[in-house]
Amino acid sequence: MGAASQISRVSNRLRVIQLSSPAAISSLLGIRSFTSQIATQEGKDGPSFIVSYLMSSHGFSVDSAKAISRFMNFRTAEKPDSFANLLRSHGFSGTQIAKCIKRCPGVLGLDPERILGPKLDFLRSIGISEAELAEVVSTNPQFLIMSLENRLIPRYNLLKDVLVDDLRVVDVLKRSHKSFFFNTDTNVVPNIALLRKLGVGENYITYLLSTFPNVAFQPHSDFAKSVELAKQFGFDPWKANFVVAVRVFSSVKKSAWEKKLETYGRWGWSKDLTLLAFKRYPQCMCSSEKKIMQTMDFIVNKLGWESEAPARSPAIFALSFEKRIVPRCSVVQLLRLRGLIDDIPWLAGFLYPGEDRFKKKFVAKYPDDIKAELLDVYEGRVIVVDFRTMAVEDAKARS
Repeated sequence: MGAASQISRVSNRLRVIQLSSPAAISSLLGIRSFTSQIATQEGKDGPSFIVSYLMSSHGFSVDSAKAISRFMNFRTAEKPDSFANLLRSHGFSGTQIAKCIKRCPGVLGLDPERILGPKLDFLRSIGISEAELAEVVSTNPQFLIMSLENRLIPRYNLLKDVLVDDLRVVDVLKRSHKSFFFNTDTNVVPNIALLRKLGVGENYITYLLSTFPNVAFQPHSDFAKSVELAKQFGFDPWKANFVVAVRVFSSVKKSAWEKKLETYGRWGWSKDLTLLAFKRYPQCMCSSEKKIMQTMDFIVNKLGWESEAPARSPAIFALSFEKRIVPRCSVVQLLRLRGLIDDIPWLAGFLYPGEDRFKKKFVAKYPDDIKAELLDVYEGRVIVVDFRTMAVEDAKARS
């Protein structure tokens, strides 16, 4: 839908809203205007009035109010009260209104009905629910200071052309308001054109825009370098991992890349093995050094498993260490110590499935006494500090 049609839709919706003045909205919502409370106190006092207003009306501390008051300039509460009333009429909580003010103080200086109202109505018109509107705007109040005609509508039309579905456009907005700041003509348009030229499927382009919008909207020269690296590493443009690799190359600096190679190398991984893991799951090069070391230490030193095992299932570095890796690996190792399985299963086979499938295969089918022991370990009631020591003690007990 074109920009003119969108503006027309928003304007039609506004005719309904403009029937009510800020004062009427206040009366309807039972909100007492701050103006009546302190207009006679410090109305001529500039900064002192603003600080008092922020504290009394929006719950800011003295220090916070003083800090953000430097970016404001109003001497009566009429306009800021109207701003707050407008947001309340759209379902914003007091906390969400305060977040908007704190993150983007300039909004209090904008005309609520003429400037802000049409933007809120536009966001609603493209499919953002009232609950989502409050969350999206309070998280990214920069939307409120963008030009509706020159920024919001053109960016929306561009995303709609690529994503087709409004729900996907909304998802991009929720993930990254920055997509509306970047220059579309010199950034995202040529970026998308480059991917299409290489044969990247529309579904993968949609995935990149909706999942990694900051990558899709980065400067074209940087984006093209990341695409070239993905090609050099042998990623297939026809597969999803190509755009994931582009994301990794866009996010991980060369120094960080070398550091990750070094970190995996500490556990005996050759450079070729690390790159093989990267080809299987590119995001493993985005894992923090702490997460890599923590996971490898548990698998190698606590469980006594081969250090190369995670290279065959590198997506484990994206899993929760406490909630997924420790309990499930502990159950599998306990099964080995009890002689119920002969060898370590493929890591992906028990770390990737959902909880019900895992329990059915590795817990529920065993006798009650074994099942109780497995559940104690799985649910954290019993923590095994060192399985290798436990294995020695079990061997002694059996001899």
